[in-house]
Amino acid sequence: MVRQLIAGLMLTGMLIFPAINSIAQTDTASHPVVNSPNGGSQKVLFPGAAISQYQYTQVQGSKGFGSFSPLTLFAIPLIKVNDNLFLDFAADLSVNSDGSATPGFDELVVYYRLTPWLYLFGGSFNPRYGIYNGWLDDFTNRFGTGVSPVGMGYGAENADGIGIEGAFQAGYSKIYYQLYTSNGPQVVIDSLTPLSQGNLSGQMNQSSIIDNNRNKNVGWCIGYLPFSNSNLEVNFSGAYTPQTGNTGTAYQNINNLVWAVGLNYYHLFSPIMIRAIGEYDGIQTSKFNYPIQQTDSTFTTYTYNNKYDGWFYGMTVRAAGSKNKWIKNFELAARIGALNPPSDAPWGGSSINQTTVTLTYYLNWDIPLSFEYDVLTQNGAPTQKIFSTVLFFRF
Repeated sequence: MVRQLIAGLMLTGMLIFPAINSIAQTDTASHPVVNSPNGGSQKVLFPGAAISQYQYTQVQGSKGFGSFSPLTLFAIPLIKVNDNLFLDFAADLSVNSDGSATPGFDELVVYYRLTPWLYLFGGSFNPRYGIYNGWLDDFTNRFGTGVSPVGMGYGAENADGIGIEGAFQAGYSKIYYQLYTSNGPQVVIDSLTPLSQGNLSGQMNQSSIIDNNRNKNVGWCIGYLPFSNSNLEVNFSGAYTPQTGNTGTAYQNINNLVWAVGLNYYHLFSPIMIRAIGEYDGIQTSKFNYPIQQTDSTFTTYTYNNKYDGWFYGMTVRAAGSKNKWIKNFELAARIGALNPPSDAPWGGSSINQTTVTLTYYLNWDIPLSFEYDVLTQNGAPTQKIFSTVLFFRF
């Protein structure tokens, strides 16, 4: 997710699409949008970020334990081939506690500008899905990054395909959009794994690069910023996959629909800056008979309503207008959310509820140090309490 902010700034700086300002302003005057037909002079942008984290987890009835993640590095180069052609690449490197390093790949996309408000793209990309996974990242979400909202992350975070995107002015308002087709998710069929060993049949695998059938999905995102100062944003996004199973099998025609509605609001009530944000996600997979192994020789067929949803909302408070530098660098955030899985699914159950409180101090505008406290509860399961300390550095 960290690439969302950085790539967005890069794309705007190189005039790939009109800038969408999501930082609150105090005025409501109309501002002209510059859609220059010529790109900027810079040929390569090479920003990145680094994250280090310590996390302590306490499970009710058990002894707590701590875990230190030494360092994760992100590199997000953007290459301008000419005024219309761009290449976006994202990779990461995690340094483990034993000194070893694990490389990762996030995105490789080619953009071609047809008009100032219409761009073609293709490759391995991050779909704009909701608010949390669509635009926020580890730097801008302000609610801490130790534990993600439990109800988020069920849409595709990465996809392989082609699409169009852009943004344009509509009077005082702004509209951005993305429409794409990609391989889509694949239904998990895990009949030979007993329930006691974590059978996940009926869930969706979003990470496969190679498609398992000839059918593709369709995804979309539409965002609306009604005010000239862009302090309010609402968006609607989702993806529909008509076939998620292997070609020629009984599971081929299992379909999947994910959708999200999000809201993001900033405003300065001098000297206090507040931010309110929320998202609701819905996930629906068609019913099917899933044979799941009980013993070495017996199977049980499960048919369940494979629908679930997740949500969160929260608020941040910061004395951004204070004359005291020490006070203005603190930000307090609170967030609540839940995941409601299908209760009749063998891997489902009762709702998981989450409460998060975060205190962040900005050592510099691009170096936030966050102290996050999460409580996760579920009927019939022990309560989890997680304390995270996260240092983020953007360069």
